[in-house]
Amino acid sequence: MSHRPVASIWKNSISTLIESFDHWWKELEAAIPDSGCDVFFRADDIGYPGRQFSEMITVFKKNEVPLSLALVPAWVNESRISELLEVLGPDLGLWCMHQHGYRHINCAKEGKKFEFGPSRDKAVIAAELTRGREKLGRLLGRNFCPFFTPPWNRCSSEAMHCLADLGFVAISRSINVAPCPLDNLPDLPINVDLHTIKKNSPEAGVRELQRQFMDAVKTDYAGLMLHHQRMNGTAVLFLDYLLAKIKRTPGFKIRDMRMMLS
Repeated sequence: MSHRPVASIWKNSISTLIESFDHWWKELEAAIPDSGCDVFFRADDIGYPGRQFSEMITVFKKNEVPLSLALVPAWVNESRISELLEVLGPDLGLWCMHQHGYRHINCAKEGKKFEFGPSRDKAVIAAELTRGREKLGRLLGRNFCPFFTPPWNRCSSEAMHCLADLGFVAISRSINVAPCPLDNLPDLPINVDLHTIKKNSPEAGVRELQRQFMDAVKTDYAGLMLHHQRMNGTAVLFLDYLLAKIKRTPGFKIRDMRMMLS
């Protein structure tokens, strides 16, 4: 994989971030609806075990918070899955391991990036999705969850129909993207981006993350997207702070992605 740059927000010091969020948190709490706000976490681009992946997993273990892991089928094999499972530990209950595209490459001829976009033939899409599902099913067995996260959080209507035909039970994209989800393939979208915020300054990055979080809370649903390859030491420390803060906040209900369809 190519080098993944660290977003400007993580160029703040951890003390600056904690002070800013501690000061702002009461405003966030006040925005939580009386019915509460569901919170879930989804980590994308999983396939290569390494230090950053291990550090992310350690934080979720410490806080006992479930995490949905989106695995790229072409990036994994028996050896890598074995290493990933070793990091995850013997109790896999916290981890919803599901499919993230097939090769995670851009196949769009122009415009926004798509792996499974409108420019590709449905039969080709179906074949790649099938190979990906079969591979992850073989490597993970009963630990494979039939959810699908498309690379870049977007895919075509044809791709969604293929997913439903293949027995996938949910898709997870970005909030309010087209095309609309199918009746038999509900969407569990993310609306808070922890690690790929595109702001030029550390201060602007803080404001953008707070804005996304506030907007999400007002809708009673916060799905947080993580990219461990873009995490530096400050991002790891902030993640630990954030998970603990959410757990202590009345009104926030941390959910396992697998339990959100009931």
